[in-house]
Amino acid sequence: CALPIYELEKKFKITKPYILIVGTIQPRKNITKLIEAFAKLKTENIELIIVGKKGWLWEEILAAPEKFKVQDRIKFLDFVGNEDLPSLYKNAQCFVLPSLYEGFGLPVLEAMKFGCPTVISNVSSLPEVGGDAAIYFDPLSVDDIAEKLTLVINDEGLRIKMVEKGYNQVKKFSWEKTAKETLKVLEELANNS
Repeated sequence: CALPIYELEKKFKITKPYILIVGTIQPRKNITKLIEAFAKLKTENIELIIVGKKGWLWEEILAAPEKFKVQDRIKFLDFVGNEDLPSLYKNAQCFVLPSLYEGFGLPVLEAMKFGCPTVISNVSSLPEVGGDAAIYFDPLSVDDIAEKLTLVINDEGLRIKMVEKGYNQVKKFSWEKTAKETLKVLEELANNS
């Protein structure tokens, strides 16, 4: 069951609308570039909430909010348990994943499952995972990241459409479907041997 917004305020000190990112704090997640893009957003009334444990080479990432003068609008929450993640997704203006590469991108589907619009990199496996339910950006372009975030946070109608598309996109993925497709490939390999 998701926590209501006032409980999020109490537990995590979140007091403004926010953009959410979930993932390990490491260079391939491209969080420093996201923070630079976040600093370019024209609105001061939004926070960036970063959920994830420190990975490798995290020092530059944690220093980025001060470097780009947005330290008062960014919160690093470290690890958040499964009991609180749904609430963070459900109450976010959008979920963002600026990764330079991903093996799959499970947080994209988590966000969609909990009714959170997704704004993600146009690289690696992410376009396949996000389908037509996500808004995409070039992860190497600070301006493109900022532009796509601005588009989504300023257009409630677009967010509503993205949520509906996200619910449909999530239905395309399941462990059962993955197992059946894997079995099918293995049977084809066995029959061709």
